[in-house]
Amino acid sequence: MASPEQPAAKRVKVEAASPGKDEMAEAIFRSWDRDDSGALDFEEIFPHYMKSVNHQEMQEARVREQYTKFMESKGADPKVGMKPELFRSWMGRLDEDKVLKHYERHVLGVSDGKYDMNINKAVDKAFEGKSLKEILDAPTSAIQGISDKGAESLAALGVKTVRDLGQWRFYLMARAIVTLAEKEDPVKPPESRLMNIRSAMDRSYETMSLKGILKLRPSAFNMFPDEVDGVLEAHLNIKTIESLGSRKVFAWANAMVELEKYEASAQA
Repeated sequence: MASPEQPAAKRVKVEAASPGKDEMAEAIFRSWDRDDSGALDFEEIFPHYMKSVNHQEMQEARVREQYTKFMESKGADPKVGMKPELFRSWMGRLDEDKVLKHYERHVLGVSDGKYDMNINKAVDKAFEGKSLKEILDAPTSAIQGISDKGAESLAALGVKTVRDLGQWRFYLMARAIVTLAEKEDPVKPPESRLMNIRSAMDRSYETMSLKGILKLRPSAFNMFPDEVDGVLEAHLNIKTIESLGSRKVFAWANAMVELEKYEASAQA
């Protein structure tokens, strides 16, 4: 849905301070380049493209196909992404007023009103009202249920921020096992016996069932040092792969990681 026009006085003020069209395009590019890679991949462009009234009825597969064709027609690799010079050319098809509207929304953070969203019951009081990005960049103690001592212990494992917590390899593997274990048939395993997660497990546990793996200590994972078991048990009461994959603090952090992909910079 198109945003309502800003009041004339406000728009005049913004327009008076706005840079030229190419400079605005460069600033928009930086705001969309969430991973600071210097190129926009499809996932970074897709939500903004779909916001346009002309594209809201399109399916993702069709948009992806058009993106690929456009990139190839310009001699660019869709897997590498759209570089700044190509982005400026792409935005150059829009008149200056439309580029300005993108600039206002994505760079200046102009919105249709204050946002009502919060996750105050999942974070420490000091982080109530903060953006997802601010929380994700904070130490893990920003999450309710993780003490300063627990955060120090997690940091020693390389899990220093809430973002690290939500993306931690061992939590993601444990969560996947928890999710699928309930669908495992203990009575009639398939004759082929091809399914496995061998690369994820220490050699001693490579052939175990999903339900069996749930009861193991987290150190049963390949690449997981034995001493980490004690850290997780002492500070997070995590004793098994099942408890690791089910712990809410990790789930909250992972949910923030997912949703932050769609968070726009907002003015205070």
